[in-house]
Amino acid sequence: MSEQNAQASVGSAPINVIVADDHSMISECICSFLQTRINGTVTAQPTFQGALAAATTKHCDILLLDMIMPGMDGIASIEKFVTTFPDTKVVIFSSCSDQSMVVKAIKAGARGFVPKDMPLTALIPALNLILSNEIFFPKSFFKSAAFEKLSSTTLTAVLSQSEISMLEMVLVGASNKEIGHRIGQSENNVKMLMRKAFLKLGANNRTHAVHIAQSNGWI
Repeated sequence: MSEQNAQASVGSAPINVIVADDHSMISECICSFLQTRINGTVTAQPTFQGALAAATTKHCDILLLDMIMPGMDGIASIEKFVTTFPDTKVVIFSSCSDQSMVVKAIKAGARGFVPKDMPLTALIPALNLILSNEIFFPKSFFKSAAFEKLSSTTLTAVLSQSEISMLEMVLVGASNKEIGHRIGQSENNVKMLMRKAFLKLGANNRTHAVHIAQSNGWI
């Protein structure tokens, strides 16, 4: 990951993050980056057992979890953490290229997948999305066959009903101003909501977002 003068912050309330990764250079880099962008704490743990112990000692809001590290037992470990700490948002943070494993992780309760080659600055909007109870996938994942294997229930969680409604209005040619009038929001707020939907879908623009939503049968 490479930092690019990011000034955005993660969340508005105090949060605690655990970075579980046995590669010290990576975990130290992520911790250093996040410590300047959250109101809370960031802790590095080199083992899965260490992450469990840290979350037991202090509430954890987000766990960035490497899939291949000491103590990890694949999906079973994710299920264990989610069951033990249901209020913690587990995020797969890995260079693992097995996208079918990502699908299994999401079905096990993970709230997203952040690949280690994603730009460091992209971590901020990804975590903010996850904190808002959404699921994050990198843009490349939406183009994979693995994405299509997610159940309709899991896929529905990617877009909220209001976002689906907005895209349905885009489909029939409504402008942001017209959408705002229909849903009781300002045009600027509609633009912000639309950008959020683009990020969640990995879409480049309105047309691309509508195409993705149609392809998945959401609109």
